[in-house]
Amino acid sequence: MKTLILIALSLLSFSAVAGWDNPAVLCPEEILPRGFACPDLTLVKNPYTDLPVNMSEQERIEWTRNRTSDLKLCQNKEVLRREEMYPGSFTPLQIQIGWMIVEGGKNAPEKLQSILSSSQKYQIPPHVLIGALKQESLMAGLGISPDGGNYSCGIAQLNIQEWCNSIGLLSTVEKERLGWPSSITCDNLPTTIVEPFYAIASTRLGNRPDYQITSSDFSGITQDQVVRSFPAGSEYLQGLRFKAITSFLKHCQSDALSIPFKAHTLRGLFNNFVPAPIKNNEVYTAGRTFNRRCSTPYPSKYYPLHTGWLIAVASYNAGPRQTQLVEHYYQVQNNVFPSLSPLDLIEALHWGGKVKEGSTRLYYVGQNQTLMSQLWYKSCVVQRHVARVIQHVTIPGQTIARSLEQVPCSNGAVPKYRQLSSGIKENPVP
Repeated sequence: MKTLILIALSLLSFSAVAGWDNPAVLCPEEILPRGFACPDLTLVKNPYTDLPVNMSEQERIEWTRNRTSDLKLCQNKEVLRREEMYPGSFTPLQIQIGWMIVEGGKNAPEKLQSILSSSQKYQIPPHVLIGALKQESLMAGLGISPDGGNYSCGIAQLNIQEWCNSIGLLSTVEKERLGWPSSITCDNLPTTIVEPFYAIASTRLGNRPDYQITSSDFSGITQDQVVRSFPAGSEYLQGLRFKAITSFLKHCQSDALSIPFKAHTLRGLFNNFVPAPIKNNEVYTAGRTFNRRCSTPYPSKYYPLHTGWLIAVASYNAGPRQTQLVEHYYQVQNNVFPSLSPLDLIEALHWGGKVKEGSTRLYYVGQNQTLMSQLWYKSCVVQRHVARVIQHVTIPGQTIARSLEQVPCSNGAVPKYRQLSSGIKENPVP
């Protein structure tokens, strides 16, 4: 379900960035629906764009500038209402997005509180965390999706490995309450181990689409039904695996667990794969903080769109080698990085690495001098992913970042414009 939504990013200039210490981003509470009563959209021609004819100009400004999250929720509620009355009015993708937005709007105050407390605990900027969650799931507590063998779940789209690594933070009592076996080690839980459970649950959906799968669809599955698909192991280990997977499937849609687990996962990537010069840049000095007046104090020492934290998001999406891709593009040596911004990161992710002639892979060498490669498609998707994370939290009507691909990202041949690139920034600024 990762990178599901196709967002049209404006080609406006980046004048919205007054400074990365205070970019044109919303307050955290403004990014989530705040519970305003919906305007009556039942008579408008296009629920995505039109407002009631009797709405005053002042009300129109209020909804389109200050209540945009609530307006989007109201619009998609209307889409689902019309689809229920007149099946076939909208495409399956429109219906899926509408369902996700409506689900994502539920329990918004609780989600916001979990985001802010997680931001405080792990020092992840709340805007990066919210943008990542919206890009993964539109804030909906999704059930399991195959996700290329990851079998991701929940608002944060965590797989069982990521869940296991985070659940270790809980006390023994809390693990027991969740039915999690304390003696299991995460290396005994490959992500694909969930597959036989999913295969059974997907036969129980009836007329529901697979993105609406829930924990109840996995209930009653026995160890005998799935154990033959597990990797080899002792009877004791297989029992632990079954118990861990069952716990994961039962609780992975919990926002109260998924949000802090996502923050913990990103913190691990930040700690382990973001170079110190990037970590230590874009940090508020004493007495300074995000200056937009929000309902709660800004909880992190890092700028709202901190480049290092966005590298952590890129690493989650495409693997930790994205740091070496950035090093290659800016020709980094001896850990001396230029002063990078989020836009510089998107540029490096898109343009870094040379495409090998006749292949769909690009090759790059980080400052460790190890030759690495990845599919062009992965590079295209990850730079788009980071741009969208930023755009999710940007003030409406303004543009901070945009995706750089000149043709849609495709898993086929590399477009000509990208084949011709050297993959290295010419004369990188120190």
